[in-house]
Amino acid sequence: MSIKEAFNISKSVWSMSVKMARKYPVILLPFFITAICNALTLAVLYYFPRKPWSLFFASPIRNFKGEKFLHYPSNFLVLPELFYYFQIFIMATVGIIMFGMAVNLIYQANSGNVLPRPAGSFNKSVRRYLTLIGIWATLFVLSFIILKVPAIILVKFLGAKPITLILLRIFFYSGFILVIIIEALLVYAYPAAIIDKKKYFASLKNSFGLSKRVFIASLILVAAPRLLEVGYIIARGYMIPFFVKHVPELSVGVIAFGIVLVLFTDFFVICAVTNLYILAKETEK
Repeated sequence: MSIKEAFNISKSVWSMSVKMARKYPVILLPFFITAICNALTLAVLYYFPRKPWSLFFASPIRNFKGEKFLHYPSNFLVLPELFYYFQIFIMATVGIIMFGMAVNLIYQANSGNVLPRPAGSFNKSVRRYLTLIGIWATLFVLSFIILKVPAIILVKFLGAKPITLILLRIFFYSGFILVIIIEALLVYAYPAAIIDKKKYFASLKNSFGLSKRVFIASLILVAAPRLLEVGYIIARGYMIPFFVKHVPELSVGVIAFGIVLVLFTDFFVICAVTNLYILAKETEK
């Protein structure tokens, strides 16, 4: 497949996904549910230095971060990290079920004969939860190893030196590229698990096989939305400290923007790859 063909396929699939969402807005429901869970979590974490939430958060933050992070305005510096850990929990519980639900809604929308049914799609996703969580955990663990472990090793053996900072940046950017490539290879495992009811290993094998056939198109479909997330993460690293110094409350808005961004990037990734998966199945018949 040439790069031009890959771009044409990507544009067609994205166009198809947008038209489908316009015709069946219920397809967006799973992504909104995940975003609402994240927003409610952020609202609770905003008050973590105050009672009753301080009863749960004060001791761990005091021990791992320091007393000052329990007080204004330094509490806003630890807020993104706290939110990150809760995001992982939400994704491993609600989020992954919503991914499966979205895949089935998209599959029903493609059938043309069945209107997308949220309740039935939710139930189907719940029944496939163990396979879905296995797929997500595989991507998460690989991402964690690629993005976090090299940084830990570098800091431990090199210490706080200028060369360490340079190497950390190199590993950071190259790590994100590698993570995107891995996601492009394994992302079809979600529709394989829901649409074809394949088990964990079969889903990963199916995804790898399909992605090899349309790798450049798959990479484009995953990379374009995910690079927006990478840009946001980099910008957030500069914006949060700036706002904490000047208008601390605005740092909450930066995190909230990230919730909205992920809503749309997840939609474009999941909807696009599911549609391409369905198209690929139809061409095989």
